[in-house]
Amino acid sequence: MPYLSSEHAGGIEIYYESSGSGEPVVLIGGLTSTLEAWGLQVPALAPRYRVLRPDNRGSGRTRLHADDGVRSFDRFAGDILALVDGLGIDRFHLVGASLGGLMAQAFAVHYGDRLATLSILCSTPGEEHGVPVDPQALAALVAGSGEIARGGPDAVAEGAGIDGFTRAIMHPDTPRERPEALRFYFGTKEAHPHSPEEIERRQQNGGANYWDALPDITCPTLLMTGDADVLVPPENSSILAQRIPNGEIQVVEGGGHIFFIEQPDATNATLLNFLGRHPIQG
Repeated sequence: MPYLSSEHAGGIEIYYESSGSGEPVVLIGGLTSTLEAWGLQVPALAPRYRVLRPDNRGSGRTRLHADDGVRSFDRFAGDILALVDGLGIDRFHLVGASLGGLMAQAFAVHYGDRLATLSILCSTPGEEHGVPVDPQALAALVAGSGEIARGGPDAVAEGAGIDGFTRAIMHPDTPRERPEALRFYFGTKEAHPHSPEEIERRQQNGGANYWDALPDITCPTLLMTGDADVLVPPENSSILAQRIPNGEIQVVEGGGHIFFIEQPDATNATLLNFLGRHPIQG
């Protein structure tokens, strides 16, 4: 099994999967994600890049030696550093989605010299400076995720209701027009769902406080958002694009919060174009 052991923050065994070869691209998931969430990106990226997908601290198969419950963005950024250092990777491309986008911001602020590019998907500069996360959508996501942890994907329909859950994360047309996206999303939750306690730890992380440092990010940065993201309004990506000097924005039509699952072809084409324009310089 592909584990990377580190003494970071009391000791961690990071579970990760590696696909393809070439310049390394590290994909970081969000609040309720495990590495399976990136399954539709791997086939497109792996022919050109070495794609690394870790399970975050508290997620999936990653193991903690002594868990103090801290889920700060700085702690997550340190885990990313431990992974790439342990694998002997100097510079790489970093992609983070949703809460993973805040982890990626933390990494860029603290260890920006290691980045060739930064891609922030469906994320926010934080409550103080961004458009707030929709509280009803967040509650629906958390409730639905808790029900998945207790009873599997079918429990969502019996509990919080699948309509409220899908409205929180998807374009309103997706369940009807792209049911395969809904099936794939639920499939990513089946093997390693997060407990309600773990989700609560992540929500009590102290918030993002990188606003003042964002103008110091020097690597090319891509901001991507779905045009119908209810959970994290698309305006947040525009704010980030204006705050980060080399930021550029791409809005994916027909996508909600998980647009990279709903519209994988458009997402992958944008990522490949961006990465291709900014290769790692020796």
